Order: sequence, then structure tokens, then C-alpha cells
Amino acid sequence: MKLAIKKPKGVFWKTDLKHEDIHKMLEAGKITEEWLICGQGEAKDAVLISEFLADPSKLKPCQNPQKDEFKTKEPDWNVLLPWFALAYIPMVFLMCLLSTDGFILFAYSGFALLVLIPLYAIVIGKLTAKRIKQGTNTAKITLFQIFSLGVLIFWFLFVANFGGSPV
Repeated sequence: MKLAIKKPKGVFWKTDLKHEDIHKMLEAGKITEEWLICGQGEAKDAVLISEFLADPSKLKPCQNPQKDEFKTKEPDWNVLLPWFALAYIPMVFLMCLLSTDGFILFAYSGFALLVLIPLYAIVIGKLTAKRIKQGTNTAKITLFQIFSLGVLIFWFLFVANFGGSPV
């Protein structure tokens, strides 16, 4: 069973841990017994590490069928949305190569970002708030979403000044 831990008032969970990892981290002083622990994806069933060490059966086995990779019914927008955002730039290049007037598409790709960047920022903000509320927020997903937002902002600035061209 994979485990997740976080500080008592923390936002991010450290995931993909095993029972042995918890003991090593405690011995090294990286965590304390006041931290919370739960089965990965089961934040609502979190207990103190001290309680877990006293009785490991306090953690319930994963009961969430959506966590089964093969039975997921809806896409994980936390990961898919940043990939779509990162795919925007190669799609623009492809469209410019296939078009008879690539420069116009290049310019319009920047104008489209005037709407898409704020929309994307709002959506990832809502997704992050939802993950925090559910207790499933991780630094990896948050940083990936912020990175993809940064790439879109860079592309907008690149297009807005025509790639640094003095024209």
C-alpha cells in the first residue's frame, strides 16, 4: 500500500511512500510523529503518524475505485490541461507551416493567448483549490501547472514583440 504524509497544517502531501520510508524519515528526523499519514488518495482517513505506528491497522485499505488506474472513468484534468497548454505552441508552428499565410496565424496565436492565459490561470486555480480541499494536492502537479502557464506567457511575450524583431 502506498502512503502519503504531510505536516499537520501543510497543504502538500508527500506521496508514493512505503512503510519503511516512514521509519527511515522518522529516524533521520525529517518528519515527526505529529505529521499526518494516510493511504495515497485517502486524505479523509488521515491519522497521526504516532497513531499509525502504535496500530498500523488504523489505516484503511484504499476503498476509492477511481484510484484504480484501469477503471478511471473521467480524465485527470490536473495533468491533461497542462499538457494541452504545452501542446499549443507546437500546434501553432504546425499550422504556420501548413498555412499559406503563416505570419497571420503567428500573430493571431498571440492574440488568442490574451484570452487563453487568464482562462487557463482561473481553471488551474480552481483545480488547485479543489485538490487542497480534497487533501490530494502535491507539489509536482502544482509546479507542472505553473510551468505550463509560464510557457504560455513566454510565448505571448515572444509573439507580442515579434520574437525580438525591431520591426
